[in-house]
Amino acid sequence: MDKGHGRIDQRRIWTKPIDGAEIGIAGAVQVFRIENKSEHLRGGKVYKTTQETYYGVTSLYDEECPPEQLLELSRGYWGIEIKQHYRRDVTQGEDKCHVRHWVCARNLSLMRSLAIFLFTKQQNKRNGKKTLPDWLKKNHRDPNPLLRKLVGTKTTTA
Repeated sequence: MDKGHGRIDQRRIWTKPIDGAEIGIAGAVQVFRIENKSEHLRGGKVYKTTQETYYGVTSLYDEECPPEQLLELSRGYWGIEIKQHYRRDVTQGEDKCHVRHWVCARNLSLMRSLAIFLFTKQQNKRNGKKTLPDWLKKNHRDPNPLLRKLVGTKTTTA
């Protein structure tokens, strides 16, 4: 049971050894089910309860990765997933983008990745912005300093 971020989480895991060839997934040796019950708190009282069930397959044997460790590994995966996709989906609006041409969509994704890279590079500097939304706003208002860094030459406006 974990308490934090305004909620109490209870996670349970079940594992079962399998033969990957039998289910058509080469290398799979274990399947698992994770149930997550979250009680959302406001003012110290539960106002909402949610339950989710996740299923997974792993190539790690039970001896290599017991259920408790598998549960922690899955939490770590979702932590990375949430951090990366929150930046893309919420901050940069990737899910709202209606571009359907694959070349354009790929180029936009590369530009979003570049923005995240440039943000993290300046984040710990003396006058660096601490959040991606602040950095994006700063560069939308005045893109010239960023463009000068990228191009490596001085730009002038007439």
